[in-house]
Amino acid sequence: METRAGAAKVRKTPPHWLLEGLFIIVSVALGFGVAQFGEYRNNRQLASRALGSLEAEVEHNLAILEPLVPIHGRWVEDLAKADTSKSSQAGLDVYFATRPDLPADAKSPFPFLRRSAWDAAMSGGALRLIDYDVATALSEIYRLQEIATGNVDRLANGALSSTAVFEPASRVSSVRLLWLTLADIQSAESALLDLYRQHLPTIRDAAHAER
Repeated sequence: METRAGAAKVRKTPPHWLLEGLFIIVSVALGFGVAQFGEYRNNRQLASRALGSLEAEVEHNLAILEPLVPIHGRWVEDLAKADTSKSSQAGLDVYFATRPDLPADAKSPFPFLRRSAWDAAMSGGALRLIDYDVATALSEIYRLQEIATGNVDRLANGALSSTAVFEPASRVSSVRLLWLTLADIQSAESALLDLYRQHLPTIRDAAHAER
């Protein structure tokens, strides 16, 4: 009799089953909500770090490019008007003779534009967490920055590395090629500088909003 009475006491009624079911549903929902909140928080932290790094990178590139654009503009003008009548001069001599003075802190006549923050945002998936308009602005900046950097590479590996640039007999054609390449560099840099100035306020606002 006692055994049967004990079994009767632990037998679960329909309300008990309903309460247990509700408890399981609430527990699962709560766990899912916590996981979702954790993922959201991690994504916001990643977006904040990415935007902060991108803001600093664009500011750095703007600072080093800004003083060089007018210098390159004068260089293009001087090279276009350079005297190539001296038979003793090679194209390279004319190129360096027309180069304007550089700022005291300039390590090179051309800027070393950074892109590590952009590459990290692309490879790490942070770009998808950034506002679409901001991501579009950044994409426009770095696409043109790649063109500007490619023009400098073309000067170093093309016009300046040709044997003709060292030969006085080829000075006229060499100077012409150097001028065309330098003009491409200055044009891309000028457009890039405009993009930096145009989009940097938007990037700053987005970075500050994520902090």
